[in-house]
Amino acid sequence: MVVSLNKGPFSYSGNKSRIWKMYLREEMCKYDRVHEFFLGSGVCVYNANNGGVATDKDPHVVALHHALQDKQLHVKVENVYRDYFPNGNDKSCYNKLRIDFNKEYNDNGITEQNVPMLYTLLQLSFNSLLRFGPNGYNVPFGNKNLDVERIRNHSEIFRNKNISVKLGSYDTIELDSISKENDVIYLDPPYVASKFQYGGWNDSDEAGLLKHIDTLSNNGYSFILSNTFSHRGANNDRLIEWSRKYNTRLIKMTYNAWASRVSSVSNERNTVEVIITNIPSAFNDLPQAHQRGNHK
Repeated sequence: MVVSLNKGPFSYSGNKSRIWKMYLREEMCKYDRVHEFFLGSGVCVYNANNGGVATDKDPHVVALHHALQDKQLHVKVENVYRDYFPNGNDKSCYNKLRIDFNKEYNDNGITEQNVPMLYTLLQLSFNSLLRFGPNGYNVPFGNKNLDVERIRNHSEIFRNKNISVKLGSYDTIELDSISKENDVIYLDPPYVASKFQYGGWNDSDEAGLLKHIDTLSNNGYSFILSNTFSHRGANNDRLIEWSRKYNTRLIKMTYNAWASRVSSVSNERNTVEVIITNIPSAFNDLPQAHQRGNHK
């Protein structure tokens, strides 16, 4: 059983390292492979016993994962840091690196040559955000420490485990690559009712996803979905009703690091977060979401 925690090669909004450690690890480690249909930083696929197939609609995310195939990526990141920060972390040096990266990026996109620059920017940026605007990467300096070992570790995992990362949406993965007996599918979509505001995901997207999950379940695939029933009076009624046919459990998460920076999300008392699965025996130590006295 996997017991260590690999947080993913880079930070990303909605990172699942804490939910994996607190709730998902024991169940997911029963399976050979974990397939992440909303990849992000890829916490679950990197912690899986033997990797998995993953997809993400953001080409920047996909490029960062693909770059891990390079055995020398961590060395190249170290070289970028040495060249641009001869005296340690400095805002002006960071801004110079960002300008140089964006010149290359605006001409050629993310390439083998400039991806070490992006990894360096990510680790030193404010809140380690992966954010692009019309002129390229636009996150300000965050005065954080460079962690080259994190990149080296995940590069080794990517190359040694059976991990495949593809550009696309949750419904573009070829299911023939997924074992119904030995694998599990994990989905962590943007939340309709959430403290975090993710663009480009609405009720129609949610309906399409839930229909697709029903199809997966009806065809014999095991799935685990993490989501939010409600937050501050905003309910995801579609999800609440849909989840009644599955094994739905309440979880408790806190986001103190984020809330300390964003005052609008500091109060979480009205948040109801859940794990939904078609695995009957999973998460039996957690309270049932639809039991009387819990969420109705």
